[in-house]
Formats: sequence, C-alpha cells, structure tokens
Amino acid sequence: MPTALIQGRIAVQFEHLLRKELSEDWKVLCWNPEKHSPEEFPAMAYEADAIIGGKIPTEAWPKTPKLKLFQIPWTGYDFCSPDSMPLGIPVSNCFEHESTIAEYVLCAMLEIKIGLREMDKRFRAEGWAGRQPGTSLHHEEIRNRTVGIIGYGHIGKEIAKRAAAFDMRIIAIRRSQQDAVAPLDWIGTADQLDKLLSESDFVVVACDMNEETIGMIDAPQIAKMKPSGIIINVARGRIIAEEALYNALKNKKISGAVLDVWYNYIGNDREKVSPSNLPFEQLDNVILSAHESASAPEQVERRWKFVAENICRATEGETPKNIVFVGSEKAAD
Repeated sequence: MPTALIQGRIAVQFEHLLRKELSEDWKVLCWNPEKHSPEEFPAMAYEADAIIGGKIPTEAWPKTPKLKLFQIPWTGYDFCSPDSMPLGIPVSNCFEHESTIAEYVLCAMLEIKIGLREMDKRFRAEGWAGRQPGTSLHHEEIRNRTVGIIGYGHIGKEIAKRAAAFDMRIIAIRRSQQDAVAPLDWIGTADQLDKLLSESDFVVVACDMNEETIGMIDAPQIAKMKPSGIIINVARGRIIAEEALYNALKNKKISGAVLDVWYNYIGNDREKVSPSNLPFEQLDNVILSAHESASAPEQVERRWKFVAENICRATEGETPKNIVFVGSEKAAD
C-alpha cells in the first residue's frame, strides 16, 4: 500500500480532494500545523512514498527511505532548492491555473475598454438621463488592440489563445527565442522588451520572478509605453519597480493598471501588512485584487487531480511530470 503525506498549512486544506482522486489502495497521512508538532513529522515522512506540500516543518530532512517524489501542489518553488531537498528525489510543481488567469486578464481588458461597472452604476442612478435612442454614450473595443505578453509560457499562451478570439494583435517576449506561430504577430527575447512596450495597448506581465526579472520594468521601461497603455501584472509584484509604477499611474504617464500581485504578503511572522508600500488603493486608474486571478474552485480540482496522477506515476516507476529539479541534500542521521 503506497503512502502519501500531505503537509503544511496550505496543502492540508485540500486533503479531501487528494483522497477523492486516489484509489483506496493509498494510505493518506496528514501533517497539519494546527494539530501536529514538528516532532511528529519525521515518523510520517519515514512512511511516505510521496510528500505533497510546501516547506517542511523541520530544519533538516528526516530519513525518507520510501520517498519517490516531492510534489508541490502549486507553481512556485522559491522556498526550496536542490541542496535543500532529499538526495535523488525529484521535485515537481503543477500548473492548471493558466486558463483561469487568462480569463481574468481578458476580463480586465474588456472591463477597461467597455466599463460595464460604470455603465451599471450610471444607469441605476440616472436611467436614460434624457438620452433618446441613437444618443447613447460610447465605449471602446479590444478588437484590433495590441496585447504584449511578457513571459510566453503556460499562462501567456492561454492569454494569447483567448485574445485571438477577440481579433487582437498579439506580441510576446520570452527567455529563449522561438519562431512566431499563430496567433503571434511576433515573439522575441528580453532585449526586445522596449519594442513590446512601445507597441502594446495592453502589457501583460506573466513571467517567472528571478534575478533577471526582478525590477525589469522600471521607470525607463514604463516611459516606453503608450500614454494610453495599460499594464496588467499576474506574475509577481517585484517584477515591476513599485515606486516607478506608482508615480507613472499617479502622474497619468500611462492610462492605468490591473494589479493582482503585490510587494508585501501576510506570513506567520507578519499578520498585518499592507500589500504595497505606496497608496495604490487611492488611485482612480487602477483595478486591484488580492492575488486572486487563479482562485477558482475548478482550477483547484484540476490541480489536485494532477497531483494524484503524478504521485501515482512516481510510485508505479514512471517519470513524474513537471520535474523542476532533483534534490541533493543528505538526510539527517
């Protein structure tokens, strides 16, 4: 009987989904920080064929003689590295959020150009406001607008697919060069960032955060954008320099922004923290959300279905999907 250990504050919320997707042949253990002490983790880990979750509760890895996979049930893995994970054990992440985020991005672009919230508010307050048929107020379209996608990976491709359905022009940059195929007009690398910014009506940030991308969009880059340009960030806050973005929005150097990712987050050591160091919430040309672009129950169910399938692959001797690296740390004696 294979054993799965689900551990950590976030992962344990979805124990029921893991059990739903696994056969009755599986034994499922759960290390919940609200119920268990760190001292209880090693005994559970010793039994596990697969461990699902984030950062473990012990300083060093305990012995894991049966372990075949460490499965992260989300995309980010900045809490770990090869030298912090068990020797020879593959570490996989998962996606399944890309279509959900793409819908958020399309919704944001449509809302900015159509203004449905403002229409509703105005009509509730004014009714026809004396306007006869043929004299209604106008809104804009996203058709024939250019969307520039920074980071043409899982998320970027889903955005492009949906933008194409609205007859938008799509351009992109990514880490490595690839040929432009439909629906792309062109695709380049980071050295063409300024070109992308200058051509785009909407700039969508959807790349990984790493040493190369932190602060890659600062005041000089924002200055390349159209005055009518909108920037949408669904990646990580620090990819865009905070002060430069705030000043550009406040001074109307660009038309607006849609921000789902931030500069400060609540953690175990910080229960009360402002998402940003500057008052973005006071600006009238922004749409703000609390890192919720992927927060759909359908996405969560897809993700845990993948988790279950991937740990089954590992225990059946197959190569797991989405391996980000293989661990190199030796277990504690």
